[in-house]
Amino acid sequence: MPDARKPLADRRLHFIGIGGCGMSGLALMARELGAHVTGSDTKKTIYTESLARNGVSGVVVGHDVVNVPDAPAEVVFSSAVRPENIERVEARRKGLGEVHRSGLLTELTALHETVAVGGAHGKSSTAALLAHVLTVCGKKPSYVVGALLRPPGVHAAAGAGGTLVIEADESDKSLLNYHVHTAVVTNVDLDHVGDGGAYHDVTDVAKVLGEFATNAKYAIVSAQAAGHLAPFVSEITVVEPELVDGEPMRFRLHGEGYEVNQPGVHQLHNAALVVEVALARGCAPGEIRAALLSFPGLARRFELRGRTPAGARVYDDYAHHPVEVAAALAAARQVAKGRRVLAVFQPHLFSRTQQFQSEFLDALGAADLAWVEPVYPAREKPEDWTHVTEQLAADVTARGPQTRMSPGRAALAQQLLEEAADGDVVMLIGAGDVNALAESLVS
Repeated sequence: MPDARKPLADRRLHFIGIGGCGMSGLALMARELGAHVTGSDTKKTIYTESLARNGVSGVVVGHDVVNVPDAPAEVVFSSAVRPENIERVEARRKGLGEVHRSGLLTELTALHETVAVGGAHGKSSTAALLAHVLTVCGKKPSYVVGALLRPPGVHAAAGAGGTLVIEADESDKSLLNYHVHTAVVTNVDLDHVGDGGAYHDVTDVAKVLGEFATNAKYAIVSAQAAGHLAPFVSEITVVEPELVDGEPMRFRLHGEGYEVNQPGVHQLHNAALVVEVALARGCAPGEIRAALLSFPGLARRFELRGRTPAGARVYDDYAHHPVEVAAALAAARQVAKGRRVLAVFQPHLFSRTQQFQSEFLDALGAADLAWVEPVYPAREKPEDWTHVTEQLAADVTARGPQTRMSPGRAALAQQLLEEAADGDVVMLIGAGDVNALAESLVS
C-alpha cells in the first residue's frame, strides 16, 4: 500500500539549476515526500550547502550530460534554464519528462491546504515568518520559502499538519495555476518590467494578484494592497496593524499587542498578515507572540554580518527595488540610533535599473554616503545595455558627493573601512553578489 506521507515515492527528479532558492526548496521538499532527488548547478551556493546539510547528496557542480539520469525520470527546470541547456537537451534525447518548477509546485499545492503569499515585496520574509509561527504553534506545516532561514532553520520542510506555506511569484503569472486555500497579498507594486514584458504598469500587476486572490477560498491582504485590488476582488480581509508611538517594533491587532525582532515598519505590516493567518488557523495570541520573537530571520534580509575593526555594524540586504531599498535604509536608521548610515547598492538587471534609476537614486539619498556598484546582469547581456551603464554613471555623478560610483571592490572596501566609525551602520544592498564585500569589511 502506498505511503500517504510519501506521495512522490515513485518519482525520480533531476533538478537543473538546483542551487537557486526556489529550486533548492522544492528539491528538499520533494526528497522529504519520498522522491529520489539529484541536481546540478553552475556553482555552489548557500542553497546547495543547505541541501547537503539536510540530506540531499546527489548535487553536482557544473552542467554535463552525464548528470542526467536514465529513464524513468523527470527533469525539473526553472525559467532561467533555457531549452538549449545541455542537460535539458540530453533529457529530451533520453525521452525524459520535463517539469517547470511552477508545475511541480502546483502539484504540491494540490496535496495540501495551501497558504500562498504573493505581492511585490516581502514575500520571502512573510512566508518564512508564517511557516515559523505555525511550526512553533504546533501546526506542523509544510513550507517552501524562497530564502534561507538563518540557522537552525531550513527553507523547506514536509510537515504532517496538512498545511503548505509557499511564495506565489507573480513574475510569470504561474501563481494563477496553484491550488490555494488562503491567498495573502503583502502589497501591490510594479517590478518585473524586464521579464518578457509581462507587466506595463501597476494595474497589470493588480489584475493578476486580484485573480490570484479571487481564486482562493480566503484572501488576506494589507491595506496598501487592498487599495489596488478593490476593483478586481469582491471579498477580502484587510489587515492594518495599529502602530505604537515610540515603540517601533510593536503593533496591535484585534486588541492584542505583538512585537517583532526585525527592524523596519514594513516588518510590522508583514507580521500583522502573519498574525491574521495564524489566528485563522487556530493559533492562540500568546503562542503567536512567543513565535514572533523567536524568528531567526532570513539570510540576506537585513542580516548582521559582523563589525568592522572600528566597530561599525555591517548588514546585508537583498533589496533590489526602490521601495525595498528605501525600507532597508529606514530600518538601518532605526538601528543606527543617530549614527551614520553608509550604503553600497548593486543594481540588479539592466532592465530594472533603466526603469527605476531615478527612484533608486532618490532612495539612496536616505544614506549619509552611498556608493553605486556596476549593474549585476544576471540573465541579461551587458553589451546590449551599454546605454544604461553610461546613463547610470552620469546620473550618479550629477547627484553630488553624497552619492558616487564604486571605484572597484578592493578600493571601495578600503574607503568603507576608513569612513565607517564605531556605531555606524554599513548596508550592502542588492540581489547580486554585493554581499561578498562583507568578507573584506568584517574583522
